[in-house]
Amino acid sequence: MPSERLHTFWITCADGLETLLVNELQGFGAHIVSRQPGRILIENTLEIAYHTCLWSRLASRVLLPIHYFTPDVKNEHVVRDIAEELYEGAVNFDWSLVFSTGATFAVRLHTERDIRVNTQFATLRVKDGIVDAFMDSQGRRPSIDTHQPEITLTAFAGLEQHVYSLDLSGDSLHRRGYRQLMTDAPLKENLAAAIMQLAQNNQPFNTLIDPMCGSGTLIIEALLMYTDCAAGLNRNFGFMGWSGHDATLWNRLHLEAEQRFAAGLARPRLAVFAFDADWRALQATRHNLIAAGLADYLTSIRLEERTLADWCNFAQESAKMRTLETDDLSKTPPEPMQALLVTNPPYGERLGDKATSRALYQGLGRQLQKALSGQRAAVIAAQIEQADVLPLADTQTTRLMNGNLPIYVRAGTVLALAELPMSFLQQWTPQPVIDSLAQDFANRLQKNLLNLKKIALREQVSNLRIYDADLPDYNLAIDLYGSRVHVQEYAPPKTIDPEKAKQRFNTALHIIRQVLNVQREQVFIKTRARQKGSEQYEKKGDTGKRFIVHEGAADFYINLTDYLDTGLFLDHRPMRERIAKEARGKHFLNLYAYTCTVSVHAALGGAASTTSVDLSNTYLDWGKNNFALNGLTVDHSDEQHQFFAGDVFEWLKEGSEQYDLIFIDPPTFSNSKKFFGTFDVQRDHASLLKRAMNRLAPEGVLYFSNNFKRFAFDDDLFERFDIQDITPQTIGFDFKRHANIHQAWALRHLK
Repeated sequence: MPSERLHTFWITCADGLETLLVNELQGFGAHIVSRQPGRILIENTLEIAYHTCLWSRLASRVLLPIHYFTPDVKNEHVVRDIAEELYEGAVNFDWSLVFSTGATFAVRLHTERDIRVNTQFATLRVKDGIVDAFMDSQGRRPSIDTHQPEITLTAFAGLEQHVYSLDLSGDSLHRRGYRQLMTDAPLKENLAAAIMQLAQNNQPFNTLIDPMCGSGTLIIEALLMYTDCAAGLNRNFGFMGWSGHDATLWNRLHLEAEQRFAAGLARPRLAVFAFDADWRALQATRHNLIAAGLADYLTSIRLEERTLADWCNFAQESAKMRTLETDDLSKTPPEPMQALLVTNPPYGERLGDKATSRALYQGLGRQLQKALSGQRAAVIAAQIEQADVLPLADTQTTRLMNGNLPIYVRAGTVLALAELPMSFLQQWTPQPVIDSLAQDFANRLQKNLLNLKKIALREQVSNLRIYDADLPDYNLAIDLYGSRVHVQEYAPPKTIDPEKAKQRFNTALHIIRQVLNVQREQVFIKTRARQKGSEQYEKKGDTGKRFIVHEGAADFYINLTDYLDTGLFLDHRPMRERIAKEARGKHFLNLYAYTCTVSVHAALGGAASTTSVDLSNTYLDWGKNNFALNGLTVDHSDEQHQFFAGDVFEWLKEGSEQYDLIFIDPPTFSNSKKFFGTFDVQRDHASLLKRAMNRLAPEGVLYFSNNFKRFAFDDDLFERFDIQDITPQTIGFDFKRHANIHQAWALRHLK
């Protein structure tokens, strides 16, 4: 076939890639004839078709129509036999013009939307027609090979015309040939390339990051683009067994591609960071990089086993990696980082419910703001709601298909954090308050804030108690959560006139807003009466006021409206800090885990594993969301961080695993419907601790605390265990005024 002759080619692609593919084909010099869903028609020479097979990063197949067959349909009321029409079209064509009887072939069938036919049988009839045509003209027939055919033919069954095409690409063009090892549900290579183009948006970058790299497809496609490597450089094509193949033309194009890749490898290196929580994914990435011809690039790639929680400590490392090698580094400062983050987080069933999946995206967004403010990022999401929580500006959202699954690519510039955790206290100054009815309360609140502010800023604490019934007439607990104020009114005694108590409380709220200089919508109110039975765990409302607060290395969800407690016990902050410092490399058990905040701190502190047990599925789901928010794996297959819903006593009895670090903070009293009988911390603590100590490793430590002010240890426990009162060490600076908020002990096995 003359290479200069013009032909019509069908270039197919996945749904959603048509616009990008048109731009790419025009860049190749292709003349676009028409654009249809999933298919672009071009009219060009064979050279453009070969070039497309070799260089297209987005196309799926390059088809050369070689035979058009119009069935004789005279009576529109007669039911058509599409399979026989396809056979008739195939048997009436001289296939020896396309390939010889010595070649193997396979047939693929596509149908127009309104065509109804058994595709498996119709495909078989097309094969029969081709074989019969060869037997009639040659007396011999080619062999069929559905796995590695030398010739791939495509039949398109249309309402008015059937089209038979030679698949010049052979196998789908997304198969670059480098993917030797794969992880679960990988992106197709051409889809990954499209996402990289959307992410880059024609803007330069010198640092590439994928914190959840999987088998490395996004990283590899980005590097193939950067090094000017043809997408099909290392694979075979369907035209190689074609009778009309121009080997001289192909060899020239392939040699030019090899030379361009060699020149691209000599370009200044990108700083590349590819992280994943699964070491097997990193192994797959390494193998695939080598298979892609990028082995030399491994020296510039940081492949590390990291969770999403600790991926973002790369900024300083990136600067070092981008510093040119020179004898005097002081004369060669690194160029400013221009980062591009592209990633495909786990979503859907692997993460359980939508709330947990959303938490993962929200946590990723906060980490982006901390590490990559002002840089570009593109993140893949399964639902648009996931993409909507990402803090990106100048966004572009593209809907694509990953197989049969629709996905959304949200790309844009990372916004700066709107409010730093300490900004509220840093900016707060005493406010003048003139209210003779509550001047004492205003003065005390001012004084407390002035005393606490200096310590809070020094210790980087943004969630703290600023008032706790300091004055008898104002029986309130006031907590700061960042810039939000949580006010709990202790229910007044029956001897106090309700109307007077209400008036006094409203006056206090007015003073609180003045002293703190906050708006009404920043103040959240609850009445804290003595709870009976399961009331302490029941939902108080359903307004869904969920916010994110920061503590140490962790972020947590709090709910300031729907429950009596917010999801974060402020008085246990020192205990959480203690466990975070001691958890590295240890197996941690959290009993009565509540919203798993202590488990999160242990995990972020480097715990080898965490196990959280609580009777409430609601609180455990909240805990899973806290884990996801901090980039900690919570999928169903995870063995590092586990969650168990059930009675603590039964759970302890049924298992035998040993733990190096245990934390127990039980309720004072509980008679939940899920719990057989009742729990009383004074009555039942000895039995609880004995069972828990059976699960404590010989050199381990168990921390036990409770809020029952008259609590006393069973004497028998002192004979069995080493018990140390650590209460003073676990009372935060903001609770020193009322240090009896809880008691705490460290228990160890006797030597």
